[in-house]
Amino acid sequence: MIILNYGEKAPENLILALGYFDAVHKGHVAVLEKAVCVAKEKGLLSGALIFTGGKAKKDVFTLEERIRKISSLKVDVIIIKALDRAFMSKTKGEFLAELSSYYNVQAVVSGEDFTFGKGALGNVQTLIDFFGKDKVFTEKLLGNGEEKYSSSNIKEALTNGDIALANAYLGSDYFISGEVLKGKGLGRTLGFPTANQKIDSSKHPIKSGVYSTYVFIDGKRYNSITNCGAQPTVNGEEYTVETYIAKFNGDLYNKVLTVYFKDRIRDIEKFSSVEELTAQLEKDKRYTL
Repeated sequence: MIILNYGEKAPENLILALGYFDAVHKGHVAVLEKAVCVAKEKGLLSGALIFTGGKAKKDVFTLEERIRKISSLKVDVIIIKALDRAFMSKTKGEFLAELSSYYNVQAVVSGEDFTFGKGALGNVQTLIDFFGKDKVFTEKLLGNGEEKYSSSNIKEALTNGDIALANAYLGSDYFISGEVLKGKGLGRTLGFPTANQKIDSSKHPIKSGVYSTYVFIDGKRYNSITNCGAQPTVNGEEYTVETYIAKFNGDLYNKVLTVYFKDRIRDIEKFSSVEELTAQLEKDKRYTL
């Protein structure tokens, strides 16, 4: 896979998927898979133009996480463009002219509701007028019952702690990736050592709570439970992500760990003693079996 900054030349002609792709949900996956399919049929490279920034709200996945998901779909080239003020002020025609000056785009793929250019005035018809009808492919971003797959729906589900719904929209399990850092060591003293992660500030926060999760370490899957939020029993007020990994005793410090979320177990509670907290953690362990 080739990763380029916008403006850096691609080595060959491209079938290019267009979209923000901030969640790489089922609808996004359909667009990307279509680009890969068309590229294979034509003997060309598939590409995805993805954007960063330009939004007041945070994204479902970080840029690194999005790249990982897109690369898993066998996309050949990922082109990254930051949505700065100058770029966002370009008209629909200016954007397409610039895009074509940088890349040999043989066809484009997008969602049916894709918009672009200043004032979001560009749409699929604009693409057809520019590239030609036979060089524009679209995919519906709708699920069962004509419900739209959208990043905003996924973020709402995450805000509500509804992991099952978020995963249904995504078509795969939601995950958090981050470097494992040294914590206060409280979990270890309680018999529940945890991997404490630093989460990118650009990532949309998940509702505080305790979650049933799993991780992969050296290719092996381990069930786990993850606490997202504060630690009120020990007066910890900072939002943290801590994961207890069942049947694992290795050292993960300074390594990047990916935690996959299956379900929400319960709210975070303030217990009257550390002993009560430990008893609850023992109950939570059943979700790691």
